[in-house]
Amino acid sequence: MSTLASSLGANAHPTKQRFYILDFVRLIAMIMMMQGHTMDAMVSVEYLNVAEFPWNIWHFLRGLTAPTFLIISGAVQIFATKRDATGRVPFKTIQKRVQWGLMLIGMAYLLVFPANRLLDLPFVSHEGWRAFFQTNILHVSGVTLIFSVLLMSVTRSNRAFAGASVCVGLLILAFAPIADSIDWFAVVPEWLGAYFTFKHGSLFAIFPFSAYMFLGIGIGYALAEMPARERERRFPPFAFVAGSIALLAGVIGTYSPLTLFPAHDYYLASPCFALIRVGCVLVFMGILTYLYAKTRRFEEYYSRLGKKSLYIYTSHLILLFGTPWFGGIARAHYRSMTLMDGCIVALGVVGCTLLSAYILDYFQRNSRSLREGIRISLAAMLLYALLV
Repeated sequence: MSTLASSLGANAHPTKQRFYILDFVRLIAMIMMMQGHTMDAMVSVEYLNVAEFPWNIWHFLRGLTAPTFLIISGAVQIFATKRDATGRVPFKTIQKRVQWGLMLIGMAYLLVFPANRLLDLPFVSHEGWRAFFQTNILHVSGVTLIFSVLLMSVTRSNRAFAGASVCVGLLILAFAPIADSIDWFAVVPEWLGAYFTFKHGSLFAIFPFSAYMFLGIGIGYALAEMPARERERRFPPFAFVAGSIALLAGVIGTYSPLTLFPAHDYYLASPCFALIRVGCVLVFMGILTYLYAKTRRFEEYYSRLGKKSLYIYTSHLILLFGTPWFGGIARAHYRSMTLMDGCIVALGVVGCTLLSAYILDYFQRNSRSLREGIRISLAAMLLYALLV
């Protein structure tokens, strides 16, 4: 695997090698996400009650997967960013990342398209449009990526970019309780308000989830400043210390009798709970670094599958829930299985998704014509589904 050189201006190191442990962490988070979605969708609440031990712990750990993805998405921006001698990011890089952000948003809407055809859109009910506009992790990832790229474009070093990103992330966390108390739908359209509040069913909102990516940029900068040969040794202590500080701040804020924030949903909009999640993710990353060191011989697979996170996310959701044009296995057996049956299905979903991701990666790497053919075929099928 090739290293990734990055020119960061006057304060730059000559090279900035890719930190492959981030791919490993992302892969583990994807496995956790897939089993979590499958178990939640397939197992009856009689066997899986998140209000009771040990499923309350399982539910909390499930909640760490999205922050993990977003933090890593922010961190890898530092490793993938090249600047010229003046500290500017090439326009082509900015253009590609903005296009990627828009593609994420587009895919998020297509997964929940409210009609079978474009011609049927005038007949979609109000409830159907409300469900369509609810935002998920892809919406928030796309919007946050675009804003982070704009911030990157106006800074002249990765140090300035990281510092500004951390400040933006902390401001987003601080504003989240206020955003939770605002009736956004009284002042902005439904499609826009869904990005700012959970009240109409959005699973993820900019406040506070965008903060994780901006904070991840700061973490990525700290990693990039470590000498490449020492990152594996120095990252765990950094992760444990930084994670402990975030955890301590979150716990103290949670139990402090003083508060500066209006009434809000603690688990959705509390800065304190968000800091606890950041701390847990950092500790989780530190622990996985040691596991990575013991399984380094599988590094190639970690990297290839870690880079397929978008495919893995969308394909396992399609397998479970289908699309507006065809159903998935969870639609036929939603929360009706025993715990054992749910575990078997979860293993099957994880195994099939990872295997298909690896096969797809293999053919894409070895056949440029096949890669282009897949893109054209998918575009043609989507066009057919929308029009016919």
